[in-house]
Amino acid sequence: MKYIISNNGNVAAFVGGKPYTFNKSHHNYQTLLTYLENGNVEHFEASYDVASTIEHYCDGYVHIKGGELTWQGIPMPDLFTDRILQMRKEGFNIEPMLNFLDNMNDNPSDQAIVELFDFMQNQHLPITEDGHFLAYKAVNEDFTDLYTGSIDNSVGSEVSVNRGSVDSDRDKGCSHGLHVGSINYVSSYGNVDIKNMDDEGGNNIVICKVNPRDVVSVPTCSRFQKLRCCQYEVVSLFNDIFQTSVYMADTGLKRVERTESWKHEIAAKLENVTQVLQRAKVCVA
Repeated sequence: MKYIISNNGNVAAFVGGKPYTFNKSHHNYQTLLTYLENGNVEHFEASYDVASTIEHYCDGYVHIKGGELTWQGIPMPDLFTDRILQMRKEGFNIEPMLNFLDNMNDNPSDQAIVELFDFMQNQHLPITEDGHFLAYKAVNEDFTDLYTGSIDNSVGSEVSVNRGSVDSDRDKGCSHGLHVGSINYVSSYGNVDIKNMDDEGGNNIVICKVNPRDVVSVPTCSRFQKLRCCQYEVVSLFNDIFQTSVYMADTGLKRVERTESWKHEIAAKLENVTQVLQRAKVCVA
């Protein structure tokens, strides 16, 4: 591997028998420099052409142009574009995001999906290999919920309520439903010092796994840092803040064969969500 970096940061490289040029506008600029320094040909080639990798993996129904992803010609919301590009930067394939789309497609409320986008823009909320996402929850010392003290949130618990009993009005901050949140919101709400979790006594934080289909609303009062849902699974105690966009369990990842009808279903769902997003922008304006 040979490369030259100019004073303004432009890079000319010769890797694996092919010439490459890129500058600081490339999504993976710093990562590419690291791979050049380490002589990692395989990772350099994969990171250089993120767009082609995504399009090839998605059999041509996802395209990227000017940093924007489209699904069969329909612009994808920023959440998907940002997450998919970030996943590729971190070396993950995008199957978890496709599984996320599968689950999202089962949510009966387009408005809930739009609000989920607001919530997922918070950092440290990774997507799991089966297309769910992880969020945080503050609980009592005995792992019951802080509000009623009656719901068991110990590791392994599957907590659920009737979806119709969960308040779907995002303008109501404190209302009925099961709640999870970002680490900043949860640590503040639960009065938990995440830097001193080894101290005995006091409230705890647990990690909850939520299916996108079970999301009901994201209140505006907390700057989209908490979410109401009708079901979640408590998967672990809090040990540290998640730093990657994907969380892979030991079971590994299985790729699902998807049909043409599935692609059209997702396209229709994304089109509906896009329309809801556009109406929301008009109302705000």
